[in-house]
Amino acid sequence: MPQERLTKDQRREAAREAARIARAKQKRRDTINSVLVRGGVTLGIVAVVAIVGLVIFNSVKPAGPGPLNMASDGIVLVGEELEAVPTTSIPADGEPTATDTSDLGVDLNIVMYVDYLCPVCGAFEEANAELIETLVTTGQASIEIHPVSILDRASSGTRYSSRAANAVACVAENEPDSFWDAHATLFANQPDEGTSGLSNSEIIGLFEGAGITSEAVASCINDESFKSWVTAASDRATSDPELVNPASGYFGTPTVFANGERYTGSVSDVSEFATFLAGLLPAETETETETTE
Repeated sequence: MPQERLTKDQRREAAREAARIARAKQKRRDTINSVLVRGGVTLGIVAVVAIVGLVIFNSVKPAGPGPLNMASDGIVLVGEELEAVPTTSIPADGEPTATDTSDLGVDLNIVMYVDYLCPVCGAFEEANAELIETLVTTGQASIEIHPVSILDRASSGTRYSSRAANAVACVAENEPDSFWDAHATLFANQPDEGTSGLSNSEIIGLFEGAGITSEAVASCINDESFKSWVTAASDRATSDPELVNPASGYFGTPTVFANGERYTGSVSDVSEFATFLAGLLPAETETETETTE
């Protein structure tokens, strides 16, 4: 059947209707696109805000709690077995508390700050560790050891100083009475500056050889559980004006005190360090020692 021809007015009206429909469709497309664009921008903004928020949170979040038995940022060892003086840990948002050594029954309270990669610390340890151990185990002294990390830059990117400080913190937390063994083991196997140092597994193996076999210690070392505490404790040490070496004008390791007096003598001359300590003993103790001899 032949299609009926439209009049001129009908064709004009049909064209207007088609144009109206096309405009409506385009308007809907524009609306949808606008929503999508705005949504994309919003999502982008949300993502940026989330990322910025995470960065800010990570930069201002407090350091994690410190290890048990190191409330002062150091651990105090006393007695025949070089046992740790028990203390709580530093809270995540807290500050260190000095350990009260007044009731330990000793005449000398020795305090030292060490970096386990520091060769000068190694020289001090080699010369004086036996003297210190003898003084502690015979009841004449206590030793308070503060591990710090200031030489990460000298371990070929492996952060050995920080990892070693974390390792002994793990011992303080889980096997505190073995701290002296851990400390001595790290110095006995001290790597050279400029090398990658010991791996975590190597540290764990050395500790096991020294009788520190706790799975908790190994896990703590591998997880670097006290990483943030090491950073915080090291920052506290390096920024403490009382610890600045007057000769150099900055903090360095080893920093050694006895009864509050700084040792400034040779790190490798045991007789000089022994003379320094003897000068801090009460007169009656010194006399009794001479009489015994």
